[in-house]
Amino acid sequence: MKSKIHLAEKVENKDRRFGSQLEYFPVMVAYSGGETSPALFTKSQIEKAIARAERNPEDIPGESFWEKLFLG
Repeated sequence: MKSKIHLAEKVENKDRRFGSQLEYFPVMVAYSGGETSPALFTKSQIEKAIARAERNPEDIPGESFWEKLFLG
C-alpha cells in the first residue's frame, strides 16, 4: 500500500465558519487516469477510518513482492 496521510502536515481553516474545524489534514487524491484532486480530512474522519480498518483487517491490502523486497 503506497497511500499515506502525514499527520504532521496540517493546514489552518482560514475562512472558518461557526462550528467548523480549526484545522485539516491535506492530501492529494490520485485517480487511475492520472488526474489528481486535493482533499481535506478532519482528525475525526481519520480516526473513524483507522477504527474501520481495525475492525476489518481482512480488507487491508498486503505488501506486494516488490514492496517487501525493497521496503521490507
